[in-house]
Amino acid sequence: MSLGDKNRQKNCEGRKNRRKALDVALIGIFLALVLMIGLLERMIPLDFAIPGVRLGLSNVVILLSLYCFRFRIVACIVLLKCVLLAALAGGASAFLYSICGSLLSFLAMWLLIKSLGERIGPVGVSVVGAVCHIAGQLLVASMILEDAGIFIFMPVLAIAACISGVLVGLLVKYTLPAVVRFRRSA
Repeated sequence: MSLGDKNRQKNCEGRKNRRKALDVALIGIFLALVLMIGLLERMIPLDFAIPGVRLGLSNVVILLSLYCFRFRIVACIVLLKCVLLAALAGGASAFLYSICGSLLSFLAMWLLIKSLGERIGPVGVSVVGAVCHIAGQLLVASMILEDAGIFIFMPVLAIAACISGVLVGLLVKYTLPAVVRFRRSA
């Protein structure tokens, strides 16, 4: 191997190492953001009419993660979000609602992105994720209460989820290009 080949190989390895370090740092930043936003959201009382209603702004970070990282990494971020938020400010029942809604939402959004690619944008993905999150939470509520009548709230909650989903999707739509540029610059 010539000296030039060795230098090119070192440069390539150096870029890969910088890329990995950047991704690890970005994952840490995303996890910190999702926790911070989740904790702040719990302080905003929007559930005066229907218990549990939230803006879902922490889903901006989850949706950005879906466009930036592999399935396993995003799944870890989602799981850590649920566990840590429940430990910091929720408790066991909050964890059950959160984990079911979040996992259903995450899987639906991931499947949409993987199956439709660029034919569906962040707004559409976000709306579907928001509605799936509500459906997951109502499913848990119906099992805990042993009453399927809880689904009577689905239309109202779905409308709120769609509004929130559009807001989150728009934030991701306009933030994603900057995140992609930042990752490529490493």
